[in-house]
Amino acid sequence: MKQEYRVYGSRWVVLVIFMYLVALTQLYWLNFAAIETFIESYLKIPPSDAMWLALVFPALLIILTLPAGIIIDKVGFKWGVGIGAFFIGAGALMRVIDPGSFLLLLIGQIVISLGQPFILNATTKLATTWFASKEEGTAIGLASLAQFIGMMVALGLTPVIVDSSGFTTMLWIYGIAGIVGTLAFAFIPKQPSTPARAVEEDQSVVRWGGIGTILKNRNFVLLGFAALAGIGVFNGLAVWAEKILNEMHGIPMTDAGSISAVMIISATIGCFVIPLLSDKLKRRKPFLIIATPVATICLTIMIFAQGYTANLINFIAIGFLWLSALPIMLTMSAEITGSKYAGVSVGWIYLLGNVAALVLGAAVEVLRGLTGDFVASLLMLAALMLAAFFVVLFIKDTHPQE
Repeated sequence: MKQEYRVYGSRWVVLVIFMYLVALTQLYWLNFAAIETFIESYLKIPPSDAMWLALVFPALLIILTLPAGIIIDKVGFKWGVGIGAFFIGAGALMRVIDPGSFLLLLIGQIVISLGQPFILNATTKLATTWFASKEEGTAIGLASLAQFIGMMVALGLTPVIVDSSGFTTMLWIYGIAGIVGTLAFAFIPKQPSTPARAVEEDQSVVRWGGIGTILKNRNFVLLGFAALAGIGVFNGLAVWAEKILNEMHGIPMTDAGSISAVMIISATIGCFVIPLLSDKLKRRKPFLIIATPVATICLTIMIFAQGYTANLINFIAIGFLWLSALPIMLTMSAEITGSKYAGVSVGWIYLLGNVAALVLGAAVEVLRGLTGDFVASLLMLAALMLAAFFVVLFIKDTHPQE
């Protein structure tokens, strides 16, 4: 009997709820980074302590991303993401217990970051579970777009709320948002009654051996280096953007937040437009070739750009032409490894990116301490993106037609 396949209108509801959870992970990651100068004064802690409220996310993602990817491939989209949704809600509430306690805020961040890999690593699993193959790039692009929406709120809205209503109010608003996400996800269906596409193999066989399997693919290894550079450099930059703009160019916290927010708006538009264009042109690689030199140039410009307007234009270019490459990378990872390893392949991509983010985030602080400014740090990040450009040239296009 011929297998029947069907896509349901409810897939868009599932996607929207998933996007909300994805956005929350990025909101909680960067909400303290957006007000780092304030945090240091409010909690009376040094910068080396304050940065861990953000860096704990890539630190724990490094440890948990592969196990989370394997678990998602093993138990499926609903239960895998459900684990992450539970930790997000619990951690968001923990942060409001004592807003003046650095320890409790850090514990809350740790709990939330335990859930992050179970959500981010499920992006391609969502597409392969609920969407037809022809919609895969669009679904992954929209899910990736949600990351930038969360960043935009964290970087743009957090300083405004803290400045107008206070630090505790901000924590309560974001805490309620976390509970809403946890409860909303609890009501989505476990899986479509009729599958949206052919399942390549029995998902229950996916275990640690899957990592060895995907790492035998040269194309995937090269893509991994591009992710290490692209995700790692941006995550490191996001943690320090407010202080870079403030210290190098005298831009105050609220204006720095608006620049970062506009960058994310630009990335959000890019994450919608670029995957659609990629699906239409049936090409992936050209968009990575464009993104890597753009990143190199923009990081270099950041050293010399003076004033609000110049930095705003530069950050818009970073958002639309660099950050929008993320959904392309995730789509390519799924096309290289297949739906069977969708979870673990994305886990590996995020592992490399967050290892780089953790190392580069610390390296930026070290170089700033040694040199007294961020010039050497930005040159280091630009050099890494230039190296990524040459690696991308050797990646084969992964679109099914190719």
